[in-house]
Amino acid sequence: MKKLLIILFFLIIVIFIVTIYFPKNLKNNSNQQLTNVPTDKISQTSFPPILGIHYKMIDSQTATQNKLVEGAYITQVIKDSPAAQANLQEEDIITEIDGREISKLDKQSIYNLISALKPGSQVNLLIWRNNIIKSFLVNLKYK
Repeated sequence: MKKLLIILFFLIIVIFIVTIYFPKNLKNNSNQQLTNVPTDKISQTSFPPILGIHYKMIDSQTATQNKLVEGAYITQVIKDSPAAQANLQEEDIITEIDGREISKLDKQSIYNLISALKPGSQVNLLIWRNNIIKSFLVNLKYK
């Protein structure tokens, strides 16, 4: 009987401490904060979409000297990336992204342009390949 009273006494103390130091609505508030964040904001800030390429910018002087066009010269296409699935190739040159000419943009601006789109959306790329401009639709995905 004495042991039971001691256990009951400690249980009451634990309950008292929990109710004093941990507000009842702490759990409810944290859950509410998580559910109030729109999913489109999460995807845009935490998981920007990718094309899956490495590239170097070709300026007008380099383009003229090498009989190329200005744009983003693809140096590598990542295996199983959206770019690979759309059949982009090394040595392709991206000249436009969704109708926006990229010859005057820097590398960071192109990254920002893609990052502003939503994963799962399609982007239309104009590609210069073997002296021919071709259009490619690429389905963007998460990293």
